[in-house]
Amino acid sequence: MAAQKQHINPDVLVWAMKQAGMSKAQLADEVRVEPSLVESWTSGETAPGLTQLRDLAKTLRRPTSLFFLPHVPKATPVVAAFRKPIGVRGTRNLTSEENAEIRIAQRRQKIAIWAAKSVDQDHPVSLPKRLSSPARTASLVQSWLHWDVKEQVRAGGKSAVTRMVRRSLEDQGIMIVQLSMNSDACRGFSIYDSIVPLIAYNSTGHVSAARTFSILHELGHLLSHEQAVCDSPDDAEERWCDRFAAAFLIPEHHLHDYMVKYLKTEYVESDDVESVRRISNRYKASFQCVALRLIDLGLAESRLYRTVSSSPLEFDKPAFGGEAQTTPLVRIRQYGVTYPRLLLAARDRGKLHDIDARKYLDVNGDELQKIRQRLAEEV
Repeated sequence: MAAQKQHINPDVLVWAMKQAGMSKAQLADEVRVEPSLVESWTSGETAPGLTQLRDLAKTLRRPTSLFFLPHVPKATPVVAAFRKPIGVRGTRNLTSEENAEIRIAQRRQKIAIWAAKSVDQDHPVSLPKRLSSPARTASLVQSWLHWDVKEQVRAGGKSAVTRMVRRSLEDQGIMIVQLSMNSDACRGFSIYDSIVPLIAYNSTGHVSAARTFSILHELGHLLSHEQAVCDSPDDAEERWCDRFAAAFLIPEHHLHDYMVKYLKTEYVESDDVESVRRISNRYKASFQCVALRLIDLGLAESRLYRTVSSSPLEFDKPAFGGEAQTTPLVRIRQYGVTYPRLLLAARDRGKLHDIDARKYLDVNGDELQKIRQRLAEEV
């Protein structure tokens, strides 16, 4: 029996492909059909079967119902401050995966904003003022977060500092989500909103300390209350955010005292990876963060950054034991605590149906209760 044709709107299919940054040839390869068949779908000459439609929806990360709309959706453009993969310079277009993840993040942010308004928690997040000096701004942010560098130094590891930074920002109302994109995808992005500003960071292929740096870098973007153009980032803006993140993690006077007392030096040579490693372990910062900070303070030459960027010595220590990675724990790691807290508050106030709360968090009823319990424990 021939597959029943699904008479979709070809204009919507073309729009969804453009939004995903996917060509006809790429789409054909993903859904395992000939390019000529995709061409016929986009022209309206033929229609896909049900299985083919499901493959299209999965590949383009859209619901199947979208393709039956009578008109192309009037969607707002993807706008985010965007951090490129390590080693990429100049202009780079977003991939279909990155476009999709930004759209998903925007959707969740809108849900969080709605939930906040529905329970009268829509007070603007009072972000510190961004100054021209990254270091002075970092000091303001440390005060805002009640950040104690001594606790940072005493932390059990680099992943512990990542959790500390993330939780401190979430306690201020910032929504922080973890993505699992390809390792060559962007390191993170941010989407400003006065009520629920959002930071997303890519966990794939990056050590814990690099994730901490990405979160703080994106916070630097949020402090400006402005959006950057995704595919043409301003290099000066990127450098400011890098310097801000490095200054937050490695305050100047702390670093100077440590170098004099323990490294017995006030300068790090361009091939001295061992000193970089020791500073990295002390402040739980990435090698590249340490190099940037040393160079910014005039304590090393720019060649040091190139040295540590090509160094294979930085890695996370393997974790042993720990909690079983249940679905509730995985969801909290993915979505953070701001998003589920707002959804649960809306549910408790009767503003959000239990079914919708479970759908938005991708959990069942029992798992939703376990998320609630976990969040209560972390207050």
